[in-house]
Parts: sequence; structure tokens; C-alpha cells
Amino acid sequence: MSSSVKSDMHFNTPVERAVATYRADWIRVQFDSPRFAVVNPETLGAQTDGDFQFRYLDISSVDAGSVSWNAVPIIRFADAPSRARRVVRNGDVLLCTVRPLLGSHAFASCDFRGPIVCSTGFAVIRAAAGMKPEFLKYLPFAEQVTRQMVAWQCGTNYPAVNERDIRQLTIPAPSPGEQAAIARILDSVDTAIERARDAIRLAAQFKNALVQEFFYAALGVTAYADRPSRKLPNGWVLSPMEALIVGEPKNGVSPKCSSQPPGSPTFSIAAIRGGRVDLANGENLKYAEVHPKVLDKFRISKGDILIVRGNANPDLVGKAGRVTDFPDDCIYPDIAKRVILRDSGDHRLLPEFAVFAWNHPIVHNQILRRAKTSNGTLKINNRDVKQIVVPVPPIERQEEIVSLTLAADRMLDALEAKRFALTALKKSLMHDLLTGTVRVTDCDFTSSP
Repeated sequence: MSSSVKSDMHFNTPVERAVATYRADWIRVQFDSPRFAVVNPETLGAQTDGDFQFRYLDISSVDAGSVSWNAVPIIRFADAPSRARRVVRNGDVLLCTVRPLLGSHAFASCDFRGPIVCSTGFAVIRAAAGMKPEFLKYLPFAEQVTRQMVAWQCGTNYPAVNERDIRQLTIPAPSPGEQAAIARILDSVDTAIERARDAIRLAAQFKNALVQEFFYAALGVTAYADRPSRKLPNGWVLSPMEALIVGEPKNGVSPKCSSQPPGSPTFSIAAIRGGRVDLANGENLKYAEVHPKVLDKFRISKGDILIVRGNANPDLVGKAGRVTDFPDDCIYPDIAKRVILRDSGDHRLLPEFAVFAWNHPIVHNQILRRAKTSNGTLKINNRDVKQIVVPVPPIERQEEIVSLTLAADRMLDALEAKRFALTALKKSLMHDLLTGTVRVTDCDFTSSP
């Protein structure tokens, strides 16, 4: 591979600055260029037969550039929304014109037969003779295209780019052979990322099945821990949370915060996910100047268990996370409750076991049964927390299942780290290859993929 040398030219507009990063000896064309690509080549007219059926793809059908095609509904034209107009063919690129920073673009590649129509929230880009579809599909995700779209977007609450400006987006057009080589490299990274995602899904399913079998073997198949369908094994008890914690659950504090220091670190409710309190992610952190007495009262400690006391999403309200690593003098927010487990007595919970038992459906379903709605937000109070019934196995059984789940968590962490590294690699390659900063001149451009 070889690197290009950029000239020290000055460009005045955001669009000029964006396209200036393309390699100087590459052809630059607009999206709507007959030799290279066509924008919105086919549209359903108002006179279309009302019984005409098609799969309808809207913006919500796209997630991180991928489409679950089997989940795309089949509808009649007579029943379709007025925005169902763009005809899609295999190999087309769907460029989302709404909120361009979200990158909800997609590539039409599916095995089923039958017509596909997408929303007018997409611009359909169809490759012509001078552009490889497998290369074209990566261009909407290129930083240079995103910067152009952001420069041209209109509106604040619902920013969008109009069709005229989409047609004028400037893209690179290296030789067809180099396009194919670039696409093969990026495709190989995409394949590795998808394999990592599949491995993560399988590892998560394994962990969930492990915990499910553990509880069902003891309680029988049941939706609620307080309603077991069989006699409990020796040593197991069902206990209200009140008997397992010290004192009352305590709400946190939410002083006025800023996104940057100085101040004591605190965090958003987004940090409490998957049984953990993720304070390594800087996006979850905020900072607040608080009195030393407030700091002493609400400072978190290793092993603390925090419960989300309110959320509009029923899947998240009442979920718990355990504090492991955290910045110094970190305080927890008002939307969370802290519970402290008893460390002695005939029946007690290990912190790790308490969290995944609390988050399991047989306990969480009890929370949903008690949660009350206030202005669209589901909330639980101290009484709710204390009256939730939790299965309490002997300590040695808790230790066994905790050991297994922690091993599964370590596997998940390793797979997530791999996926993150591959995603970072792809981002770097996208920049270098789609601008020509690094060229793939040592590849055989004529060979088939």
C-alpha cells in the first residue's frame, strides 16, 4: 500500500473542506452522475394498483447500517403510507436523508423475491457502469459524505437534507478495480465484526440459559419468584428483600451538573446496565460541586448495589447494577436507590448473586407488578423494594452459579473488546481507503472476490 501527499490548500466552506480530503488524482463526481450513479431512479405513482403488494422499508427498519429483511412487512399500496414511494432493487444503496449524523443508511441485499419499496426518508442510489455497488454502499458512511450532509441539512427538531442536495453530494470514483479491492477489504472487516456480534449473542444466550435453568430447577417454571410451581430444594428460602438488607433503601442526589470537571463525579442512569454500573465510559459521567456533607452521604463504594427507581422503559425500571470501578468521590444520582446487603444471618445474599437474581424476570416481573406511572415514567418506592420476594439458595450454591456467570461475563467482555477493536479498525480503514490516503496498489484488482 502507498500513502498520498495532501497539498496545503485553503478551503472556505465545510463542503469544500470535506471533499478536499479526497485524493487529488481520483475522479470526483456527484451522486447523480449518469456514468456512475443515479438518485431515485424509480418511484411508485399515485395511479399504482391498490392491490399491488411489496415489502415496505422505513427508517425504523434500519439499525446501524443493517436491515432485518425478514422482519420488513408486506403491505398493499392502498394501505401504505404516502411516503412509501421509492422502488428498491438488489444492489441499491439507501441513503437516509433524515438526521444524517445517525447514519441510518443501508444496502439492499436480500435473498427473497418480490418488490421492495422504501420511505421517501431515503434517497435510493443505484450504481451505474463506472461505480461498483459493493464500493458505493460504503460511501454514505464516509466522514466526507456525512460532513457534506450536515452542512446542507435544514431544520433543528427534524434535520434533513433535500433531494437536490443529495444529488450534488461529491464522492470519489477511483478505478473500478481499485473500488473492488477497497470493497473486499472493508467487506472482510464487516464479516469479522458480524462474527463477533454472533459470538456475543451466543455467549449472552448461554449465560441467560444457565441462570434460567438454575432458578427453574429450584422453583419450577414460573413467572414470579413469589409463586413457585414446586417445593423448594433443601436450604432454599423465599425472602422479602426487607429481611436481606440493612436499613432503608436510599435515594441519591442530583445537584446541578456540568459535563466537565471541576466537581465530584456523578453519572446518568444510562450507566446502570447489564447488572453493572459502567463508570469507565466517560459519556455516562457528569460533575457537580457539592458540600462535603453531601459527598459523605452519597459517595459510592465498591460493591454498592444501585437500583433504578424510575424509567419510562419497563425493561429498565427497577434494574440493579453493582459498583466495581469508579472515580474518586463519585456520588450516585437521585434516580437510583442504594441498598446494602446484610453480611450475616441464616439467610443472606452474595452481592453478585443478588444483582443477577434481582434482574431476572422472576423478580423483575414483581417490580413491574408494583411500579406506578407518573407522567409517563414508571417508578418504585422503598416499600416496593422491601416487599419484593427473592429466592435465597445456600451460600455454596450461590457461589457456584456466581462463578459460572462471572466466567460467562469474562467471555462477553473479551468478545465486546474484540468487536470494539474491529469497529475502530473499520473506521480507520474507511478514512484511509475512501479518501485515497492509503492506496491498495499492491492488490490484484482483476481477481474475483
